[in-house]
Amino acid sequence: MNIERLLSTNGLIKQAPTTDVILSRADKVSPNPIKLFYGETYDDKGHTIDSLKYYLFVSNLATSLQETGRLSEATILVADTATCRNVGPENQNYYMVLGEERANFVRKVNEVYRTGLHVVKMSEYINSPDFLNERDKIIEQCKANPELMEAVKRTVPESKVDVEHEKGFLYSFDEIATIINLDIKVGPPREDLYDNVARTIAQNVNKKQVMSLFLTPSFPIGMNWSYFFANEGIEDHGITAYKAGSKRLQKNRIIIERSNPDYIKELINNSFISPNRALPNPVLDIGIISEMAKNRLENNEAPVTLADDFYEGRISEKKLKEKVGTEVETYILSKF
Repeated sequence: MNIERLLSTNGLIKQAPTTDVILSRADKVSPNPIKLFYGETYDDKGHTIDSLKYYLFVSNLATSLQETGRLSEATILVADTATCRNVGPENQNYYMVLGEERANFVRKVNEVYRTGLHVVKMSEYINSPDFLNERDKIIEQCKANPELMEAVKRTVPESKVDVEHEKGFLYSFDEIATIINLDIKVGPPREDLYDNVARTIAQNVNKKQVMSLFLTPSFPIGMNWSYFFANEGIEDHGITAYKAGSKRLQKNRIIIERSNPDYIKELINNSFISPNRALPNPVLDIGIISEMAKNRLENNEAPVTLADDFYEGRISEKKLKEKVGTEVETYILSKF
């Protein structure tokens, strides 16, 4: 799998370091493996196809690095402890069980698509002396630097700043301490707020800085043009990829192990699609994920060109919807 071709996949990559920068980091940390990472929380609505996009991409990136002769370590973090920070005490045991279910889902992805991902739960390390010591140092640095502390506050949605202030911003500090020693962190664009704090802290102590790689935002399916017109800012960040109930739109998400294929095809057919590359295209996104899944199943390293095919007129809107409706069932939904 060619790393440069992977990083130039239209419709999949929002922002990424250059191939040369990534290979240079891999050489710099050698003989240790370059650390690739994607972490997520979850809700009680199930496992989204949008999470699968990240799992498959991280695996593909690891494979592409290995084919250049570099060692890589691809980790998926299920942030169970972080998730439980945002639910009431009466729900914490339930959400820890859901965390184990999410971890088992990633393990199932490993089996189905031979992804070779290392699955870690936050609860497995968060109370370790090494992690607590790292987090304490980060908290100390931030509290001593008003600008850094303001940056930490910006990682929290404005409506939750007061609540997180009472909790000592531990959710954010757990995240920063988790990523500070990584090489490449894959995630949705909004997470740059965490990444920037981690980079500033690392720079202050002359340590390597984590590099951010953002995939395209996730969007609900089955929506007409008026939804995107009324929610003009949604194209910037979309909805939360790993929470099926984000913005209470679970009926407009593909939830693996739960969604009915016929219902999904109906949503796909009802989805608004624009020929403008700058506008959300959830059908295309599902198609790209399905193509990635297909390639893993067939051990095929061909590039995913679906976005180019659509926007350059090689596949019509009707044919795209038909293709995506079939492939998402064949290569994803039927496998779980």
